[in-house]
Amino acid sequence: MNSRERVFAVLNGKPADRTPNFNILMGFSARFGGHTYREYASDYRILCDSDLKCAEEFSIDLLSAISDPMREAEGFGAKVTMPENDVPYSPAPLVDDLYNVKNIIKTYDPYNGKRTEHRLKAVEYFKKHGKDYAVGGWVEGAFAECCDLRGINDFLADVACEEEEAIHDFLRIVNEQAIAFAVAQVKAGADIVGIGDAATSLISPDMYKEFALPYQKAIVEAVHKAGGKTKLHICGNTTNVLPYMIETGTDIVDLDWMVDLKRAKEIIGDRNTVISGNYDPVAILFQGTPETVK
Repeated sequence: MNSRERVFAVLNGKPADRTPNFNILMGFSARFGGHTYREYASDYRILCDSDLKCAEEFSIDLLSAISDPMREAEGFGAKVTMPENDVPYSPAPLVDDLYNVKNIIKTYDPYNGKRTEHRLKAVEYFKKHGKDYAVGGWVEGAFAECCDLRGINDFLADVACEEEEAIHDFLRIVNEQAIAFAVAQVKAGADIVGIGDAATSLISPDMYKEFALPYQKAIVEAVHKAGGKTKLHICGNTTNVLPYMIETGTDIVDLDWMVDLKRAKEIIGDRNTVISGNYDPVAILFQGTPETVK
């Protein structure tokens, strides 16, 4: 069984020769390929070649065209700083007034969005040079993207204190962009599109149902319609919102180390949802011994 066959066997509920390895490598991959993180995040060929080397050396089954969460934000017009050996970030929020979002944020063609185009080219490169692997694209979920554009503290305060319609206006615009970007990646060759919505682990289940679920679900439905699969990725303890994560219809849920897998399986029930994760990336994978990892 090659990696691609292994991944799709599991997604289709069939037996595989081993559990697929979906590790997201990024910083490790850059170092393993002999590059700075700035080079890795700036040049899709460096990202792809580094990830392909890691996939071969460490039996990775999903090639993920991901380096940082700021690609879409930069396409919207946010200023992005690219440290030499750290993750790109925006030093100042693009949106300084929630009630002026429609004048600040405009959707755009992902092929004309600076580094969003590089992600699409990365997907195409993986599809051409990694035929034995499943190919993964990536988009920011609407809630996380609003945090990227507004600043996480300000956006969480907005959600708690400001008018709901203004929040939804913001979410609708960025989600329209996320859908366009996700579908473009499927058309470019992505088998699976990851949806990163990390900040939604910081809100209550009621807030999640109101401000996250409908937008995540819309991305999942658009990717499915385009012929792809989805992987919903939310960092942190998502136990309380896991029922809503499953309700999105995503094919795969990424679970952080705080989430109990037995409890997650109980919540999923008889749905055909694949669980990925719950390794502790620091205490186990980074600081642990080979015996601990095993």
